[in-house]
Amino acid sequence: MVKATKAKVASVVVASIALVACLAFFGCAPQERDLSTTGEDASSAASGETQDDAATQGVAFTWTAESDCAMCHDKEASSQQDSACTASQHANEPCVTCHADEAGLASAHEGAQMGGEGAAALVKTKVDDAVCQSCHDQAELATKTADSTVLTDSEGTVVNPHELPENEDHAATECISCHKMHSTTDISKTATRYCKSCHHTDVYSCYTCHA
Repeated sequence: MVKATKAKVASVVVASIALVACLAFFGCAPQERDLSTTGEDASSAASGETQDDAATQGVAFTWTAESDCAMCHDKEASSQQDSACTASQHANEPCVTCHADEAGLASAHEGAQMGGEGAAALVKTKVDDAVCQSCHDQAELATKTADSTVLTDSEGTVVNPHELPENEDHAATECISCHKMHSTTDISKTATRYCKSCHHTDVYSCYTCHA
């Protein structure tokens, strides 16, 4: 009787020790992440994408004057802090100060989605000269660049970039033809490149190419 009781007690003790050991093992073992509460999947976790990022993908976007352009146009937004870009001289200005064509911008963003890639250049909208000249007086600019040699052709002819000879072709020249605000390319290159789009032999005199 006594031996049987001792045997039962011993078996209970052994079972208890085994149970504690199992609990300790599984309590310390790595647990599989429960994705049912986070809504994230393995692919998102591997790519570093957060739940908030994933939630914005594929969501329709409607442009307004208060929109945060940097959500998609991060390169242009960064250029406002880059001293190599002319846009840095307007660092405290919201985008709509210059990009004032609200109707055109609303149309250009039709079908856009949150997190999508921004356009590399203005295609459906532009910055009108009237916007630039609301701050920059054309006559004053011409005076400041009277001695500029940026526009010098292969024959040594120098033209004031803000006082081009009046003709039909030059009438189409706009501020943004030369001034690429969000680019690090120097104005001397963008301006001469624009001139050479017509004066392709690098001669500014008219009727030297096509008789």
